[in-house]
Amino acid sequence: MRINDLADRFGVSPLTIRRDLNCLIEEGVARRTHGWAEIIDPFGGPIHSNAIMAKRVIARKAAHLVNDGDTVFINTSSTALSVIEHIAAQNVTIVTNNGKVLQLNLPPTLSVILAGGEIRLPKWSMAGEFTMAGIKQVSAAKAIMGCSGISAARGLTTLVSHETSINSLMLERSEKHIIVADSTKIGIDSSFCYGRPDQIDVLITDTDADEDELARLRQAGTRRIIQADPHIS
Repeated sequence: MRINDLADRFGVSPLTIRRDLNCLIEEGVARRTHGWAEIIDPFGGPIHSNAIMAKRVIARKAAHLVNDGDTVFINTSSTALSVIEHIAAQNVTIVTNNGKVLQLNLPPTLSVILAGGEIRLPKWSMAGEFTMAGIKQVSAAKAIMGCSGISAARGLTTLVSHETSINSLMLERSEKHIIVADSTKIGIDSSFCYGRPDQIDVLITDTDADEDELARLRQAGTRRIIQADPHIS
């Protein structure tokens, strides 16, 4: 599909679509062909548009949980980053180690603090002691965070080792923990653990998530699970 067609379909700006497409290309799950965008999986097959729609509707659900005056941590997750553009609350401050926040069309009533530190490509994430020192100075009302996997057995996990300590610190320095993870992440264990199931106040996923694993997460202490329907905008 063309960039403008995608923007119209998902109700976002063309700049947002270009940013997300660049991220998908970096991750090897998209490619450009003669002015068109094509989504592929790591083995070269097509990815159903439901995967993209799921992330959009999850982001919108999470944005509704942000209140006026909140300070909110956002980690390097693309789904968590997408939440920012849907926030309607007033006087919200975002604290993030995601350098791609600079590419967003930010609401005028929203402020962004970009944590310092070493830039890690291709995700444009901030990491290291400077990042940790900055986050330690903040007490946030909420943390909205993504993950590479989440399971009752191992909790919140990521594929990126240098993000582990930063994600854990964001949980420690925030009052309410909101995890955004589409159904492909549910029941998955990645390499590095950064949080327990009982630290999750709200898990937002989609209606394709494995119900047995969601039940195990509830038993492990996850307090609330919201399943968003990707077919309902």
